[in-house]
Amino acid sequence: MYSKQVIEALCLVSLYSSIVVAQGSNATASIPSQLTYLLPPTFINNSTEFFLDTSLPPSASSDQNENITSITEAREDAFISYSTEFTGLLGSKPVLRPLLGPLPSHSNSFYEAGQYDPDHNLLFFTGASPTTSPDVPSHLAPRIVLGLNLTSNELFVPNVTEPILVANGGAYHDGKLYIAHWGNYSYAGGIVQIDPLTFKTETLINSYYGVRFNGPDDVAWVRGSNNNSVMFYTDVDFSADLNFTGPAQLPNAIWRFDPANGGYLRAVIPRADVPFPNGVAVSPNGKRLYVTDSPVSNLQRLGPGNSTGSAATYVYDLDDTLTPVNKRLFAIARTGIADGIKTDAKGRLWSAEGEGIVCRNQDGRVLGLINANVLLDQRETPIANFALVQDRILVLAVNRIWAVKLTETLSWTS
Repeated sequence: MYSKQVIEALCLVSLYSSIVVAQGSNATASIPSQLTYLLPPTFINNSTEFFLDTSLPPSASSDQNENITSITEAREDAFISYSTEFTGLLGSKPVLRPLLGPLPSHSNSFYEAGQYDPDHNLLFFTGASPTTSPDVPSHLAPRIVLGLNLTSNELFVPNVTEPILVANGGAYHDGKLYIAHWGNYSYAGGIVQIDPLTFKTETLINSYYGVRFNGPDDVAWVRGSNNNSVMFYTDVDFSADLNFTGPAQLPNAIWRFDPANGGYLRAVIPRADVPFPNGVAVSPNGKRLYVTDSPVSNLQRLGPGNSTGSAATYVYDLDDTLTPVNKRLFAIARTGIADGIKTDAKGRLWSAEGEGIVCRNQDGRVLGLINANVLLDQRETPIANFALVQDRILVLAVNRIWAVKLTETLSWTS
């Protein structure tokens, strides 16, 4: 049931992963939270760099340099903690373990979705085929669905039964995998449902009264108090910007689909609220909806001052009808954008951002992060997503997958 197109390349990845050694330090750097908002006034940094790149001019006094030492010395540490809660999550000796890879540096095979199937111990994600030519820029390589059997460590390509063109984010719900895809000029994108064992694929949504969506990007399911489930997904016009599809026909929006009674689809969050909706997640108690805004200017590294949007995460309450209300700003990404997001079993929000995998509590406070300086071979392509798998985080680090074991069970099912 697996596609044989890239099996040979995938076998090489699996073989190499058994001998690769993790680079960088597995140390945890504990940085006083006061340094996140108060530094010597002559500090040097900007929004395109990391917080750990903060420095002082040569003329700075020894006392000032002493205050900033804990930041600069943490640049190559795998784990950065700003709280006792995050330090406790990591445990006394956290280890960043290589699970798969590395592929060649140009590869973008381990990238989006990051969905765990607990019924069969499978990880699904989306990315470029490992056989993609190095001449194709990573952001232009069409993405496919890939899988990893976490019991046998077998990497595979599901032999899906319908086209999935430029696969993006996804969700696992009630025994099925859901993937958002952009489509192309002649084939409409939408949301597909995949059986994780047979790979039978069915299109769930692909139009709004005969109008194509711009580019469905991420999916989340929530279960209501009467055991009904509804799906939220983001639709954004990145696909047109990258010339995968034609011009956008609808305003960017977050959509809500209720499959009951024949199905009912409606837009629930407008472009005026979130200009470039990207990642979406729900809290484990079904009371909150999180959405990330990803301005194109930040993706192009023009800086946050060049956009009407923000590189932000917003939170909404979900009312009794599972409709989002009461929008609030939850967080702003320090560097780059917040892309893929997931809540853990205790309601913390984990986010793939420029600096790495960032963990926040339910109030939006940054508890700590897994450092992109160690996760990535380069900074050109940031981390877009990850998976919460029982008590582990599996990081999709573009050309490799890392695993971090924590002291709590993080994953939960919707």
